[in-house]
Amino acid sequence: MSAPRPGRRVAAFATALLLTTTAACGGVPGRGHEGAGPAGTSAAALTYGTGPLRDPSLTYQPDVVIVEDGPRAIRSASSDGLTWTIDGNARGAQDVRPGKVLYATSRAVGRVQEVHRVHGDVVATLGPVEFTEVFRDAHLTLDQDIDSGALHYLEIPDLPGALTVPADAPTDVAAEAEKDVATEKGAVKDAARGVPANVRAVGRTSVRAAHSGGVGALVARGPVRRATTAGGTLPPATSSSVTADLGEWKAQPYSGPGAYGLKFDHKAAAGLKVFVDFSLKTEKLHIRCDVPISGGRVADGATFAVEGIKSVAINIAAGAANGAIDNSKIRAEVPVRMTLPVAGTPFAFDISWKFSVATALGGNNTTVTAGGEWGLDGAIGMVNGSIVTPKLSVIKSIMDSITGISVGVSGIATAVEFKVQVGVGVPAAFAGPYAKLVMDFGVTNGSALGAPLTRCVGATLDGKVGGGVGVSVSAVAMAALKKLLPTMNFQVQQESLTPFVHRQQTLPDVPLCKS
Repeated sequence: MSAPRPGRRVAAFATALLLTTTAACGGVPGRGHEGAGPAGTSAAALTYGTGPLRDPSLTYQPDVVIVEDGPRAIRSASSDGLTWTIDGNARGAQDVRPGKVLYATSRAVGRVQEVHRVHGDVVATLGPVEFTEVFRDAHLTLDQDIDSGALHYLEIPDLPGALTVPADAPTDVAAEAEKDVATEKGAVKDAARGVPANVRAVGRTSVRAAHSGGVGALVARGPVRRATTAGGTLPPATSSSVTADLGEWKAQPYSGPGAYGLKFDHKAAAGLKVFVDFSLKTEKLHIRCDVPISGGRVADGATFAVEGIKSVAINIAAGAANGAIDNSKIRAEVPVRMTLPVAGTPFAFDISWKFSVATALGGNNTTVTAGGEWGLDGAIGMVNGSIVTPKLSVIKSIMDSITGISVGVSGIATAVEFKVQVGVGVPAAFAGPYAKLVMDFGVTNGSALGAPLTRCVGATLDGKVGGGVGVSVSAVAMAALKKLLPTMNFQVQQESLTPFVHRQQTLPDVPLCKS
């Protein structure tokens, strides 16, 4: 992907991964009918992923049912990405039955929960599987730049657990520990314990981000639609950015030359207006991966690292026409993947996002704005079995930008997770090596009534890194999956995130602002 023309960059990414994978698998080339990238990849492959790879040195687990023809065998997929309708004449389709692991494409991979036949086609509902429940022996290696222009956007309209409203934390207790869970065979065993989500308080105002907290009420996004006949509703992947509706909020992942980001905002029709733009500035975003699997176990010392992130920036603007009654909070797993199928290999490349936001705006016509940028030096993820974290420096202080008008003390807290993964599986429980960066931000703006004495402003910043090999899925998403798939038997372990920065500042540095 380092060649100057976008089409050739895509081909280089796919071919390089193919060469390094097949070198470990005996050097047998994969089937090439899906093409080498978006320029030569079918629309079905962009949406459903590429087909399984046949190779003498790549061994699948005994209960994996391979369906031939890759994306050409897929008739449709449901809007939650769990139910897949497959051509009943495709080789292997008649062997699909409950309890087996279906492998039709890199996205149609999972433990079969239900199966029936409609007009000769096979309709299978899939649950999550671990990476090593699919591959018994394999060696995934990768050392390539990622071309943002090659990425496509795949929306999963009914992604399980996409939207929750976090429960309130007791005022005298720190917010709950991170609740994201993961199956991390081969991942670091001694990573730092999860860091508590942030609670920011100034006077009587408490703002809680609860980035990945597991408590909260699931918010319905319309009836659950699981396809029982052909004609599912998973939209086709597109090269244009997609904006997802999340109740009263909306979110839009985006990418461009040297930048990856997420915009989310509260719909302006209500009394509350919130806009957040989180971005990562990159210089040749690079993936380095070496994950050997032998006998169904990930070998010690696995590597999956993301390099080339040069800075992280955020811009926040919030306002409430009616003061406290307009306040809102949300935790969301953005139902849009930034993705690229890896032709000739059994894997897909994904970037996924989560965010949370909570407002505590006091007084009518209150406003708060802030923005900052911080340099990052170093990789994120896992290198030789150990979590690696970047060094942080200040490029633009958020403290210098906090402004707004408020009769009472006001604030906003938000957290964003950026995760990169290569693997297989249903969208809600993608399996494979991954790295994630989690950034928590909080700002408070003092009351304008105190301005004759002093106006207090405050900010907090927390950064954490995670990585592993397996299924990284939130507690909320897992609870939603269990409701949808009552026969699912899938166990996860607590995921640990390693902190690399915690900063908190209040200005001016006087007792009035610290009390």
